[in-house]
Amino acid sequence: MRRVVVSPHPDDAVWSCGGMFGAWAARPDALTVVTVFDGGPAAAVRRAEDAAALAAWPVRAVGLGFPDAVHREDRYPGPLSRRRAVHPDDAGTAEAVAAALAPYLREGDLLLLPLAGRTHVDHVIARSAAEHAAAGTAVQVAYYAEFPYRPPSAGGPGMEVTEHRADFSAWLRGALAYRSQVTEMFGGPLRFGRALAGHARTPAVWREHRLAAQDSAAAK
Repeated sequence: MRRVVVSPHPDDAVWSCGGMFGAWAARPDALTVVTVFDGGPAAAVRRAEDAAALAAWPVRAVGLGFPDAVHREDRYPGPLSRRRAVHPDDAGTAEAVAAALAPYLREGDLLLLPLAGRTHVDHVIARSAAEHAAAGTAVQVAYYAEFPYRPPSAGGPGMEVTEHRADFSAWLRGALAYRSQVTEMFGGPLRFGRALAGHARTPAVWREHRLAAQDSAAAK
C-alpha cells in the first residue's frame, strides 16, 4: 500500500510518526510526505530542515508552499488566535490546499492526516482540505496523533488504533534535524528527546473500523 502523509508544517509528519517511516518506505514509491504550510517569508530555513530530516528515509517530499498562519497576520494576529477557530477568510485556503493535494493521490492510497484535535488552525485546515480531496475517491484515510500536542484519548467515534511506534533511534535522528524548532520549543535536544520518547509510547495511527474491516477482507 502506498502512503501519503499530510504534514501541516515542516516537522509535523516526522515529529509525529517518523518512527514508522522506515517500515512504510520499505518499497520504492511507497511513502510521500506532503507539507502544506511551508511558504511565506523566512521559510527557507524550515524547508531546508525538512529536506535534511526526510533524507533519512527513501521518501518523496512535496511542498505545497502555502504561507504559515504566522504570516497570515490579518487573520491571526497572535499565537493565541492560531489556537482558536479557523478564520472565515481561510475557507478559500482550504479549497486551494485540497486542489493542490489532489494530484498526489492515487486510487488505493492510504492518506494519513493530523488529528487536529487540540492543535493549530493550520492543522485543522490541512485535515479538512485533505478529507475533501479524498472524498468520493478510492483513497483511504487514517489519522495520526501530532507531537508535541497532547493527543486525544481516542482518535474519534468509530475509530481504532492500528499502528504503533517503531525504530526510535532513526526517528530521533530525523526529528533533531529541525534545529530551529527544537531550540525554540524545547530549549535544546535533551528536553526534546525526552518529550519525543514520551510521545513514542502513545498510539500512533487511528483508522475507522469500517476501513480496517475492508482491509482485513481484502487480505483474505
